[in-house]
Amino acid sequence: MSEHKGIGAVGPIVLVKWNDAAQQIKSYVINGNDPAEHMAKCETVGEIIAEDDKAMVLLQHWSDTDGVDILTIPKDWCQEIEVLRECISENSEFQQE
Repeated sequence: MSEHKGIGAVGPIVLVKWNDAAQQIKSYVINGNDPAEHMAKCETVGEIIAEDDKAMVLLQHWSDTDGVDILTIPKDWCQEIEVLRECISENSEFQQE
């Protein structure tokens, strides 16, 4: 494992704007002309620790006592990916134990 511990050792810190499925309970009106209006608009900040053409895995929380919290977002759900800070480690390859 990398000597640096914490967020920022593997990949860039990014802001991802993405659309998620949304459920509205007891709705009385929908916008049939613009169904996308009913999707959840999401923004997530995290470190990209793995990605391919289909998905990206973001590290959102790191702890030396209880591990990490991750979120996987399908790439085709992403609307915008903004790099907030480049990786701080010289070795940016994801390393698994």
